[in-house]
Amino acid sequence: MFTSNIQATSIDGRPPHGEVGNSTSIFKFGSQQHGVITIETQLATWFGPAEAPLLGFVHVPTSGIAREAVVLCSPIGKEHIDTYRGMRLLADELAARGIVAFRFDYEGVGDSSGNEDAPDAMDRWRSSIVSAVDFVRQCGAQSVSIVGLRLGALLAASALEGCGTINSVVLWDPVVNGRSFIREQRAFYSISVGEDDPTDPRVSIMGGALAPECADGLTQTQLKYPFPGNPQTLLAVRSSMKGSGAITRLTSELQPDVLTLENHEAFTSPPSFYVDIPYRHIDEIAGWIDRHAPATTHTVSPTIELTARVAVTPTGDDVYESLERVGADQLFAIRTHPATSVAHTSVDASAASFGKPERGMVFFTTAIEHRIGPGRSWVHIARDAAEHSVTSLRFDRRGVGDTGHIDANNPTSVYSRTADEDALTAVAALGAAPENVILAGLCSGGWTAASVALTLGARSTILVNTILWSTRRKRSLTDAVLPESPKITSGTDTTKPPLRAVIKAQLQSRLPYFAWKLLGHRGITQVPEVLLDALHSRGVPTKVILSPADAEWFRQQRGDEGIARMTRRGYAFDAVMAEVGDHPSYHRDLRSIIRRESMSVVAKQFGSAALQPSYSPPPKRSTV
Repeated sequence: MFTSNIQATSIDGRPPHGEVGNSTSIFKFGSQQHGVITIETQLATWFGPAEAPLLGFVHVPTSGIAREAVVLCSPIGKEHIDTYRGMRLLADELAARGIVAFRFDYEGVGDSSGNEDAPDAMDRWRSSIVSAVDFVRQCGAQSVSIVGLRLGALLAASALEGCGTINSVVLWDPVVNGRSFIREQRAFYSISVGEDDPTDPRVSIMGGALAPECADGLTQTQLKYPFPGNPQTLLAVRSSMKGSGAITRLTSELQPDVLTLENHEAFTSPPSFYVDIPYRHIDEIAGWIDRHAPATTHTVSPTIELTARVAVTPTGDDVYESLERVGADQLFAIRTHPATSVAHTSVDASAASFGKPERGMVFFTTAIEHRIGPGRSWVHIARDAAEHSVTSLRFDRRGVGDTGHIDANNPTSVYSRTADEDALTAVAALGAAPENVILAGLCSGGWTAASVALTLGARSTILVNTILWSTRRKRSLTDAVLPESPKITSGTDTTKPPLRAVIKAQLQSRLPYFAWKLLGHRGITQVPEVLLDALHSRGVPTKVILSPADAEWFRQQRGDEGIARMTRRGYAFDAVMAEVGDHPSYHRDLRSIIRRESMSVVAKQFGSAALQPSYSPPPKRSTV
């Protein structure tokens, strides 16, 4: 429990939405209705320009006194998601050493306002870094250092001129050449995900899409040195890259301290959803920063903003979001309020001024990804739904994102009883009656959405790329870090299946359907009719969205046969079998389908005309 004397203030100088105590008190932000944020060493806040607020997390020493502040610049796309907890661990390590750390999302990335496919996105990302440096200086930091991971290193280096005096710079597995980065990302995307609609000029990377102007700008960007003011520099580089020409030139010019990274690909680009956090390397980076920080100390006084206007609807109404901690386990959550024409200040906006939610939506993430959903899909949908008077909640369950401590000895599992409890907690925290709440999730998050709907009821569910179709979860899946869940593969996979899979495939075609369905009821097989019929009997309409591989899995589990049986009983199967896309939904066009179809559910359930996400293709196409 955080018990320091840090003076956290709102923008007008008053305590933010509650009281700030002395050394024996805890900070409590927010209202009883929307949850209470109890601060340990991590304070969530909106910051930056009022017209484009950014999400940040201040990690503060428990003493309230620090020697310097470090701004952490993250990657983008899939790398941003994969490295999220690792970046948070570095921030925690720095705070434990008496150093303030500040993590943040660039404009158009993560939970911040804006769109990543803006033509001037690169300029906005660099401006976000300058805003982050300004923020920590306003907190009282007399010395500032910067850490950039992957593309964050390239962006940080290009933003240094606008940051004032910087004490030290850490280039962590840096992207040194934007052209190489774009080519690698495009190749990775093409091999892993497939091709996009050629009429859309945006440039896709894993987990994101860039405007052609932004992609072209990146291709022309290289890591420039020497840095302004010649700050102390640490170059943390993969062992496989140490001999490259770019790294050799960088080392020769900057004369940095060098840290060799081993098996770092398992952190920045893991082959599965499981991310191997490099605990030892993170400790070494934190130690280097600690050794080069000044000895003098200063008081930390962060300004905390819990509510911000993050979007404006096509009709001109404002969309606000509030930062919360919900439930006994203090799950970090972001609440998107219904769009309004009434201006709110940071002091009153997270209290009762928005009223009790009448229409709601809760999002559940897949695997161990944090709350934003595939390629920010949950962020976009939540803000789209606000125009339909929907209150949305996206949250991190325990052990994910910004909820709970990071423990190397207890990695987070995909399915767990605590995750089940957290899902119920989130729905209760939303505040709307379950029968007026839409539950949406991808893969394991889809199964969670269905499970919650069966327990509490729901207005509707949106199941994206679901692979578990039983109402029972096998014991082998629960609390397993790498569960032996069904494997979804592309049609090009030529790997010989194991004998058990061959036998199961034969059973699928030879067993009478009633026997196959019985196995599904017991959780031994995944029979779509079992889950869909249970939801139908509960009175919960369901929208199913499946990528080609997931649709094939659906058919292999005799889903078509089950739907035919249900149709004869009056069931209307509402499904989109997409012609493009992949299971994790990195594919740009599949994410567009998810967004469109989710909004069609909102319109159908709440009686408003569906709004199409606005997109006007720029006339220019990228040359990369």
